[in-house]
Amino acid sequence: MRAAVVLAHCILNQSVVVHGWERALGAFPFVKTLPSELNLVQLPCPEFMFLGAERPPLDYRDYASLAGFRQSCDHLLQPTITELSQYAANQVKLIGVIGIAASPNCAISGQRGVFMQRFFTLCQQAGLKMPYLEVPVNYPEVTAFFMTQLNQFLEGERHANT
Repeated sequence: MRAAVVLAHCILNQSVVVHGWERALGAFPFVKTLPSELNLVQLPCPEFMFLGAERPPLDYRDYASLAGFRQSCDHLLQPTITELSQYAANQVKLIGVIGIAASPNCAISGQRGVFMQRFFTLCQQAGLKMPYLEVPVNYPEVTAFFMTQLNQFLEGERHANT
């Protein structure tokens, strides 16, 4: 069976992260451990696309109150929602989405990021179930624990509600 996992943009590309806040050099190392037959769907980075590379560090409240930002998120997400809907309609198993803990946009648990709020709303509207996992704030210090969670997630043993 074909399968795909959705990734927050910076999991594969740390160049979009506010300088000095990167959690890895290049892609997160765990990406190299993903099964080679797994398809990766990279979400766009809403912060980079809306405010650019030289943006200041902002928190959830800043992004939540930024005029036009939610509409920009919807615009950025629409092609991905269409892509995921096509996969689901053509027997590609959607494993879920991997976000970034404590991100103002890509956090999923706790205070869900602005971008992920829109992502899950649009997934729900499209009838897409999207379990999730987050890269922890203290990655790579907790690599062994995270890798256990990642393997459970990929095997469908870790189910989270949208």
